[in-house]
Amino acid sequence: MSGFHVLLVDDSPTALGMLSYWLSAAGYEVETATDGLDALKSGFRRVPDLVLMDIRMPRMDGIQACRLFKADHSTRDVPVILLSSQEVGSERIHATRAGADRFLLKDVGPDEIVRSLEECIAGRSPRPSPPPGDREETPVPEDIEILTRVNQILETKLFEATLFNEIGRVGREVDDFETTIREVDRILSEIVPHDAMAAVFSDGLSLETVILYTYAPGEEIRRLTREATVRLHEEAQVPAAPGRTHVLEFLLDGKRQGGEPAAERFRPWIVCPIRSGDVVKGLLALFSDKGTAGVGEERLTAVLLRHSFVVMENAWLYRQIARMSATDGLTGLTNHLHFVEGLQKEHARSSRYRHPYSVLMVDIDHFKKVNDVYGHPVGDIVLREVSAILSEQCRNTDLPARYGGEEFIVLLPATAIGEARIVAERIRQAVERKMFASPSPLVRMTVSIGISAYDPESPLGHREILKHADEALYSAKREGRNRVCLR
Repeated sequence: MSGFHVLLVDDSPTALGMLSYWLSAAGYEVETATDGLDALKSGFRRVPDLVLMDIRMPRMDGIQACRLFKADHSTRDVPVILLSSQEVGSERIHATRAGADRFLLKDVGPDEIVRSLEECIAGRSPRPSPPPGDREETPVPEDIEILTRVNQILETKLFEATLFNEIGRVGREVDDFETTIREVDRILSEIVPHDAMAAVFSDGLSLETVILYTYAPGEEIRRLTREATVRLHEEAQVPAAPGRTHVLEFLLDGKRQGGEPAAERFRPWIVCPIRSGDVVKGLLALFSDKGTAGVGEERLTAVLLRHSFVVMENAWLYRQIARMSATDGLTGLTNHLHFVEGLQKEHARSSRYRHPYSVLMVDIDHFKKVNDVYGHPVGDIVLREVSAILSEQCRNTDLPARYGGEEFIVLLPATAIGEARIVAERIRQAVERKMFASPSPLVRMTVSIGISAYDPESPLGHREILKHADEALYSAKREGRNRVCLR
């Protein structure tokens, strides 16, 4: 390997002499140093083609020296092979984290050492050797300067670890999706200032865009953020089935110093696509009108954003699973089990704060005839479209659910029985007017609705409330159907 300059570093004269002999015999030009400080001085004075260095040395070990070689712009592409006497232990991991290209045991034979050197410099050409006069004029850093630079690297690594640990703590301690998003954004805002954060999550079918603003912006900024995020995830080709995309926005109440951002300069300054192999499974973008400085270098910013995305994605996937376990597969409404859990919570809350709630029990009239005459696929259409009517007529705080078969139930928090009757009539009339999609002729349907309400002065439990709603529904059907009855 004539012309290749190897910097050999070891504090043992015996090991240094033996390795120097092997490498010289293999055709390498060998320069030696006895510890990490001397190695860095030699490497900065004349950049080698490769560094072969022991890990355990006085003054400065090989791992610290390797970190600085890999951090300096003049030597970062120089291959570094670290030697250790430990076959197991932490040194291999430390060597990898420091950027070493290879890790070898000191007791390997000369053939393996030479082969490793050849593999590391394969495809490279020797660096031109500077004239002797130039070598002497090349400034060599003092020991204190080298130690200061090593300490700066260690401080940077500690800062990185602190950031990652802080974001990881959110993932470990918070299981609520919205809280996770807010906590991660709070941390990112301190490190990478921005006005809005957009995260796009996809499980291959559903795609959900979550936008969080660090203050309450105007409609123009919100529009620009939404449009830019859609453009970004379309350009990145984040997968999603047609019609299964959602946008969720969180608005914080903070004030922005300097007022509303300048719309003409507002854009995503940092965009980090999240890949799984060749597939982009999501992205994270930070918006501002001032430009967004990273945390020091582009690599660290990208790693930090990817780590943040993973924490948020885990919370999102957990919420997706929770939704699936709580959702009726046909209608998309809450299922029976989770409705009862929601009712129990609302009953406890209403009892504590002394406010009423109401329950609507809804049954599709003569539904069996639809299945018998038109078949179960048409029956499924009717169930889905009745479910859609329930969702349209309910507030965000209400809880509509499929109770079983063709029977539905709706929880109306903080609603007295008179208000509940108005909601029930709206539902009944909407179903009566609806022309359900099916083979000709189109199907018309009606529903019967029973209502019960919780009175804070009453000792009734949630089971009695359900029973009363069921009894009211039975009365509505007995009295001719397509009507609302109270209990």
